[in-house]
Amino acid sequence: MSNTKNNISFFLGANSAGGFVSLYDTWIDQKNTQAFYVIKGGAGCGKSTLMKTVAHHLLNMGYEVEYIFCSGDPDSLDGIRIPRKNVVMVDGTAPHRMDPAYPGATGHYVDLGAGYDREALFLKREEVIKATEAYQSCYPLVYACLRMLQAKRLEAWAPLRTEVVVRNVEKCAKTFFADAQKKLRTKTGQRYRRFLGGLTCQGFYFLDQTPTVLCKSGYVLQGENGLAPLLLENLENGFLAAGYTVVSCPDPIQPKLLAHLLVPELELAFVTGAVTSGLGYQTIHTESLAEKNVWQENRAKLREMLHLAEKEQQKAIDYLKEAKACHDTLEELYHPYVDFQYTDQVTEKVLEEILALPDQPLATSFFL
Repeated sequence: MSNTKNNISFFLGANSAGGFVSLYDTWIDQKNTQAFYVIKGGAGCGKSTLMKTVAHHLLNMGYEVEYIFCSGDPDSLDGIRIPRKNVVMVDGTAPHRMDPAYPGATGHYVDLGAGYDREALFLKREEVIKATEAYQSCYPLVYACLRMLQAKRLEAWAPLRTEVVVRNVEKCAKTFFADAQKKLRTKTGQRYRRFLGGLTCQGFYFLDQTPTVLCKSGYVLQGENGLAPLLLENLENGFLAAGYTVVSCPDPIQPKLLAHLLVPELELAFVTGAVTSGLGYQTIHTESLAEKNVWQENRAKLREMLHLAEKEQQKAIDYLKEAKACHDTLEELYHPYVDFQYTDQVTEKVLEEILALPDQPLATSFFL
């Protein structure tokens, strides 16, 4: 199987301070989709494997694929999109339940749960219930830690956000989109929302290949002082006003704040605190936007609060690891009672249906 991490990939869900946050409902326009497959079924029935198999086959045929990784376990897929076929597949189970808006017309259910040996699993019901409840019980603990993390962050950042800083940020942002706004454009700017990273059982996971695939140049915003989201918000508004399509990437822990911004038409990226493998990425030290005296007065407290926040983040990661272990146990319970031949037959049928659909004309950009 091809390495999905070398392609365009995002998260559409996130473990946040407010609980699970989903962008799935903004992902696609079902009215203008040729086929929208919603895969149903419980643990271990092969939902992720089906999507990986379809994506691998289409990649080998030269199609671009957008991968959507699972917010809890980035080794698992929750969705794929094939732009040239205008086809989307998604894991439609909790916590990101989805249903076709136009069943049978553009929307199709794929029930992999039909491959379960229900009689055998009924005899295992007590073990299944115990493993499921153990898995589910981990997430409230994750969110409690993230609420504490958010509180520490906000306490650390608040003194730095002065009126002078707001003006400094606005001025800095204009230097990036001023030239773009001078160009006459008749179209309205469009915004796509995706997560570029998230807190997972493998720690904080950042999909660093995506900005470098979509954007040849860019800027890395360094500094854990809360000023990057202010700058990104100004940049987003500026590029949208200039008529450009942007990919806005919220902070997964505090989704009301932006963490990254991509402008595919300009092949330009702004990423926060992330190490990218792309050439031409320059560094912006966001502390330079702060008032010098305010920065010096609050730097010690900032470090202290962020250290406490980091501890809460590690506790959340530990609970996510525990959740993954419980889910692995659940899958081990199910696997002996899954008809994988049935799963293979369904995968082959779905792939045949997708290949039979006509290719759609695409613009030069993956997001246009």
